[in-house]
Amino acid sequence: MHAIQNKEVPYGRSGPMMLTIALCAVFSTATHAFDAQQSEPVNTIISLTRSACFGDCPNYTVVIHGDGQVRFTTDISPVSDVDAIHRQFAQSKGVLVPGTHQDRVLPQSVADLLAQFQRVGFWGLQDRYEARVTDNPTQIITLEIGGRQKKVVDYVGTEAGMPQSVRDLEDSIDRVAGTARWVNGTTALIPWLVDQKFDFHSMQAAELAVAAERGAADQATVLALIDHGAPLNLLVSGDPSPIDGTPDLEPGGILMAQAAIFRGHAEVFRYLAKAGWIVRWGKNNAAESFAMNAAGCSPELVDAVAAAGVDVDASQHPRPRAYAGEGQSRTALSELVATYSCNGNEDAQLQTAKRLLAHGANPNHRDSLGRTPLYGIENLQLLNFLLAKGADATIKSNDGESVIFGSWTDTIVLRLLLAGASPVGHYHDGKTLAQQTVSRDMPQVAKWLADHPESYQR
Repeated sequence: MHAIQNKEVPYGRSGPMMLTIALCAVFSTATHAFDAQQSEPVNTIISLTRSACFGDCPNYTVVIHGDGQVRFTTDISPVSDVDAIHRQFAQSKGVLVPGTHQDRVLPQSVADLLAQFQRVGFWGLQDRYEARVTDNPTQIITLEIGGRQKKVVDYVGTEAGMPQSVRDLEDSIDRVAGTARWVNGTTALIPWLVDQKFDFHSMQAAELAVAAERGAADQATVLALIDHGAPLNLLVSGDPSPIDGTPDLEPGGILMAQAAIFRGHAEVFRYLAKAGWIVRWGKNNAAESFAMNAAGCSPELVDAVAAAGVDVDASQHPRPRAYAGEGQSRTALSELVATYSCNGNEDAQLQTAKRLLAHGANPNHRDSLGRTPLYGIENLQLLNFLLAKGADATIKSNDGESVIFGSWTDTIVLRLLLAGASPVGHYHDGKTLAQQTVSRDMPQVAKWLADHPESYQR
């Protein structure tokens, strides 16, 4: 995204006087008191800086002045040598609308924020709270009033004695300044863009809409950008920082459809399907993406994809770089049951699986290794649901391994044994199930095996 230019925002008529009174009240009982002259709004500055990290952490500084003026910018110097290194390798600065932006907030909001500084005991905090870890972002809060300045550096500070109230204060600064509209993309971004005379029919609008859907914007914001005229037919880069320097260009509508599946955005997908973008992309391509991304961990998306005529139980095509132990030709259901899917949200896994089976997904689909969706499952509720819907625990892989050897969780393995799975075989480390019960906490399985020696004949 290119930076969006701003225009100045006029002062409110009642701001300075209101804030002067508020500042006097806020700091009249503080340990370090300030007189009325020192508390003039022009002498009050609050700032928050967030640095880069090993990933896509938003990297910016936001400054709130006492008179309500807000200045947000991504044009900042690294806060440390580590920050500078992370910036070299980060795919993006983690900000949807980079650049320098200005706005104004209500003086009372600033006064309330200053009252929170007092409750936190900001002047009495240590200057630095730094945990001995790596790859995390740094947050820096600075408060300046009447020439007196205090700065607090937070590097995973809650692990180094920093009160949680300081982390809450960081979030409050963001909230008062409204940084989320620029960083992630919220509905508050739209009126701000209108106020900036942004051209919603430009290439920049197409890039913004695609970046919003590929990033962290909510569906309402993405749809609002489209409704305001973002031209999805324009060719947009599908890679924000291509390695070879030559980005692949695709129509914005196709890139957004891909992102909608990845993020589980059913409303955006429905809009794009109605506008013809799924047909233009190709239903087979949509089915492949749907399978690869575990149905977006969204039951609503399953319904939307099925309604668009896309096969929700299609298998992925083999990938040329897959390693020998990686099963291919997996379906959305197969990907969904994996422990890393849905960011650990087990209810999302279960509800999505219910919609997949309602639309005809096969709970006994075998991938290229002969493994079914029961292999590797770690969600007990999901396991019980699949078994109730006909999933067969007795099916073995192409090399004769039982589904047992996809887990060493006591309750999961026990449930699979009760469903008829064979205990015969080895884990990837060469241990048998009985040996694994000794090295891991599997008391229920150990007892069951001792009570059912006949199970080894399965």
